[in-house]
Amino acid sequence: MIDSPHLGLSAAHLIAIHPKRIELVRQCANESSESEFQRKWLSVLWRCAEWFSSMPLTPELHREPGGAFRATVETAFYAMRLAGGQKFAADLTSEKRRRLEPQYNYAVFLAAVCSALDEPFRHFEVTRLTDHSQWNPAAHGAFAPWIESGEYTVHRREVPLKVERMRTAMFAQTVITQELLAGFDTPVLADLFGAINPEKTPQGFEALVHKVVRQAVDVSQDFERKAQKGVFAPVKFDVPSAVHVALEIQPNPVSAAVPVATASASVSPVAAPPTTTATGPSEAAESTQTPADAASISVPSELPPVRAPAGPQLSQSLLDALQRSEADAGANAGSAPNQLASRAVDPTMISSSSSENGSRPARNGPTNEELEHVLGPGSVMLREFFRALAGDVAQGKAKISWDDKGLVLQKRLVGGYGVTSDTLIEQLKKRSLLLRVHGSEICIIERAGRLIQERPTT
Repeated sequence: MIDSPHLGLSAAHLIAIHPKRIELVRQCANESSESEFQRKWLSVLWRCAEWFSSMPLTPELHREPGGAFRATVETAFYAMRLAGGQKFAADLTSEKRRRLEPQYNYAVFLAAVCSALDEPFRHFEVTRLTDHSQWNPAAHGAFAPWIESGEYTVHRREVPLKVERMRTAMFAQTVITQELLAGFDTPVLADLFGAINPEKTPQGFEALVHKVVRQAVDVSQDFERKAQKGVFAPVKFDVPSAVHVALEIQPNPVSAAVPVATASASVSPVAAPPTTTATGPSEAAESTQTPADAASISVPSELPPVRAPAGPQLSQSLLDALQRSEADAGANAGSAPNQLASRAVDPTMISSSSSENGSRPARNGPTNEELEHVLGPGSVMLREFFRALAGDVAQGKAKISWDDKGLVLQKRLVGGYGVTSDTLIEQLKKRSLLLRVHGSEICIIERAGRLIQERPTT
């Protein structure tokens, strides 16, 4: 039981103290304009903030003042992330699915933000100190307008009220306006209200919207339990913008290692860089080479100085993409002829040796300029798909084929790169790069296929 008085928080204040979480929702929403994001997404979060104010969610989870609203935003973000990998209305035609899929994604968001509207009232008795009246959401509506600037106390119920999904759906009508509901088709609207406050153990058939929202609630609660137990450290870096992330995941050129040759020892083809540990500037200065040692080593002046990586911390998937690009560049640099191993690598000699053979030099994947020219700006996911597939094709790990008009990909091959075939088809259609889809084959136009592999001359 909590006897200390509390003050209500305005919706503007709650929105202001969660800018990073709101930014994550904004990135998942991917709206074309700020006004549209505020109308469809931010306005719903604003009304949720007015509903909860500074109330906690439950005595065990999100129990700090304002915890109910924090849980709502986190659950909405997890639900939107989970919905991105699902295929809604899969039994309908492609035309109907293209029209209904955005509605289902938005319905997942609305069901997620409304699923916890009844939780504070189920677990707590909230008393306003000005007149000692208890808050009843069915009669008083949102908590922030009811408490205004007054103080209140929170008492934990001895036994929480029974879960009433119908009551939560009734409260949801104060958060979701009729204007927003008018944009849904009847099947989507039924799945929306059927997913609000989802059952923890559904029996029989479970709609996909209900499943996504249920999993998002479980993920939010699981992360909160881990945070309370200190299982992992909280994230301390800012959310990078989409443009910043796109710049960071571009492959960086890796300079070739310079082997050192001495008169008294034989030189191995691959020289590992020496590892030295220095605890201060003085020790680092002592570990530098003497003038005599420096004179016996031939170092090309074209090698750029080594710079420490800059920018925000990235997720593991982006770091893996960077490591793959550096590994490919390092493998290509290490494939020089054996006669170049006894001295510094000269890029001009590598290019000349390949031209002497009369064959086209090996393709290291499309450049950023080629991707920009063919795919256009935006869609980091599509660029990474083309870059990764081109690398696997060059190494013989993936099989593709050319026909008379373009490059043919198998749908099962596409799924191995973290992209569903439907998503790839939709992205290619937007850019007029798709020729046809027949059975399990996706055929793209020649200029897009040449990003993956050059067309054979036969």
